[in-house]
Amino acid sequence: MLGTKQFLMIEEICAEGAYLDGKELGDVFLPLDEKPEYLEEGDNVEVFIYSDNQGHACATTRDPIAQVGEFALLRVKQINKVGAFMDLGIAKDVLAPYNEQKPKMREGYSYLVKLYLDNASKRLCASSNLNKFVNKTPAQYDKFQEVDLIVAAKTDLGYKVVINETHFGMVFFDTVFKRMYIGQRMKGFIKQVREGDKIDVLLEKPGIEKISGLGEQILAKLEENNGFLPLGDKSDPQLIKQAFSTSKANFKKAIGGLFKQGKIDIEANSISLRK
Repeated sequence: MLGTKQFLMIEEICAEGAYLDGKELGDVFLPLDEKPEYLEEGDNVEVFIYSDNQGHACATTRDPIAQVGEFALLRVKQINKVGAFMDLGIAKDVLAPYNEQKPKMREGYSYLVKLYLDNASKRLCASSNLNKFVNKTPAQYDKFQEVDLIVAAKTDLGYKVVINETHFGMVFFDTVFKRMYIGQRMKGFIKQVREGDKIDVLLEKPGIEKISGLGEQILAKLEENNGFLPLGDKSDPQLIKQAFSTSKANFKKAIGGLFKQGKIDIEANSISLRK
């Protein structure tokens, strides 16, 4: 299938490269500079398949940034009358047609896109009009269910994210305690599904499990710093956020638990391992 990585058999080696058995695609050409020297006719080679400017199936042994059906943050290398050409990490750029750009793309900028096969040209293309691919099924998630997130946009309320590559959700600013950027992938937890399938997402799982995990991080950081950290009950919330990507309230709960366990001593602006 075009736009995917797969193993194909080498049918013939010639001066220009090699022809691979692309099954329903017919012969797939692999350029000489892409063919590993040790491979011979009859061997299988893993390649990514794409179409050249004439619509012929070609192959590369380079790893693309993404394959068909996947989301990826791609940079626009050039814009012409047909659309924006984006860097896919291989010799051939991928086209984002003008009618698939939302917003309109600018050269040198990066955009979150989904790769798809164009029905008319049968070529791999990119679309930043993510509404075409997301929120097509009812949102059915359990409270605090762990999910995969891709950051799609920054809004006035927080960060719009793609959940499990299927639905849009929102991470509100007041729950963000780590750096976030467009295209970033991370784990998250469903807070609630509101009316109209609006989904609120958390980056940290509430409850004892989260505090316990934070406590382990604090102990590890103390070990790395000779048993001392300049962070305590009265420390600036921003310093705590920078150090542990969490809120001051969660930090205080975690160090309070460690103190009760007899593992640390707490001062106004520092903590230390108990000897």
